[in-house]
Amino acid sequence: MQAAEPTDAILRSLCAAQERHQLFPIAADGTWQPVVVGVSGGADSVCLLHLLTGVAARWQLALHVAHVDHSVRAGSAADARFVEELAQAWGLPFHLRTLSPEEVAGGDNNLETALRGLRYDFLAQVADSVSSTSRATVAVAHNADDQAETILMHILRGSGLAGLTGMRPVTLFGPDTTFEADAPGQNSQRPTGLRLARPLLDVSRTQILQYLNAHGLAWREDATNQDENYTRNRIRHQIFPALRQIYPNLTGALGRLGDLLAAENDRAEAINASALHTLRWDGEPTEETGISARIVLDRKAFRALDLATQRGVLRLAGMRLGVPGQAMDYNRTDRLVQSICAEENTDAVPWTRSIAWTTETERFSLHKADALAFPLQTPFLDARWRRLYGTAALAREGEIRVDRWCLSCREIDPADMPADWQTQSDPWQVWCDARHAHDLLLTTPRKGQRFAPMGMGGSRKTLGDFFTDRKIPVALRAGWPLLIDGVSGQVIWLCGLRLAHHVRIQPNTKWALHLQWRAD
Repeated sequence: MQAAEPTDAILRSLCAAQERHQLFPIAADGTWQPVVVGVSGGADSVCLLHLLTGVAARWQLALHVAHVDHSVRAGSAADARFVEELAQAWGLPFHLRTLSPEEVAGGDNNLETALRGLRYDFLAQVADSVSSTSRATVAVAHNADDQAETILMHILRGSGLAGLTGMRPVTLFGPDTTFEADAPGQNSQRPTGLRLARPLLDVSRTQILQYLNAHGLAWREDATNQDENYTRNRIRHQIFPALRQIYPNLTGALGRLGDLLAAENDRAEAINASALHTLRWDGEPTEETGISARIVLDRKAFRALDLATQRGVLRLAGMRLGVPGQAMDYNRTDRLVQSICAEENTDAVPWTRSIAWTTETERFSLHKADALAFPLQTPFLDARWRRLYGTAALAREGEIRVDRWCLSCREIDPADMPADWQTQSDPWQVWCDARHAHDLLLTTPRKGQRFAPMGMGGSRKTLGDFFTDRKIPVALRAGWPLLIDGVSGQVIWLCGLRLAHHVRIQPNTKWALHLQWRAD
């Protein structure tokens, strides 16, 4: 194999991109970084692979070649063999995935989008498998013409600022990030810490072909690149040639637009993040995934923001609630802005499939559809707790933590109970007879569940009727904390409301249990 010479213009561009964007971070300890190069066999990817083999030793890159045979056109198997032979000839590990008809048929309704998602999922899996650390890199061969086409497509679609930035030289991926700026809808799980590098974004397709010819490199032509049933191909073969007759440097102009708007987008995102932080009504715990169950914001302060920042704050809040970017479209977001800025208050109106919004006079909440809109000042076992736990055992001398609340149990001599234990005003602490409270379990009400509230002489009624009598909102009932006896299944304490008749303190009580909810 003939390595690239330092005098090559494309190599100089690659080195400049490495210096500017740190496409492939070089470890100070000399550790070689695994880099998975997506190689289709086409001109762009062959050029990229050849360039990287020339700098691999200098940049300490352990290159791996990955190819996906989509199996949807004649010649795809021959493309796979070409790439495998290329990897073997250049002494590089080769990774292949051949898609089955079922995988292709089970994808997105848009075939191009479905194949893209499957392809990038495979590249991510390979990058994760070849790296012993969290640092893994996938390198793909998008070039300056691809970037210009992407930006023009986004202009025609009416994209916002983020879409007009095009593709970035380096993208860091979390679990819900999409691989391509022009690939909405691909949100499968990604390996943590994955880097996607695009080293050729400043290189034109013409330069790539010149480079391949100069180095005597062969490549495969994909006939589907000429199929004008695809939007990108129509733009490439019909619209771009016409526009270049008017603006010869169209690719460069659109690339500069993307660079300028990328910087503006970064500035806007910083402003949005600062505004979101300022508007937060109070801190809310996040789930183990780092996703919030709700975000509560100051409604008056939100109204005082300019429209662009209002939109940006809502999009950022949606992302922190786990909403995919494409679900927060322009119309939905603007309707939400108008509703927040109006005078009316609303209850749990859907924003996306999984997220609702609720407004009060001074604040508003974006929240999971199955979560409370606003934090309670009392204990509550939300949908996530019920899904993960369902029940939790409470030891005689122990405690259970639920968010910022703690339920504790202490066994005491009745003589040590406070003198005002019967008249004290805190409904979230009670004393009961330890003889009749055996294995304590914290749980939530079941439909039709009955108990005998203290003060009714042992008469029983359903928890639902009792909630109704106490005017407890229906939305709170499913997560209302309830202590039951794990042996008999009887209700011991409908927390904060009423102790059960059979566990009341009596003159012959020898040992009492002190049960108390307290906030941190």
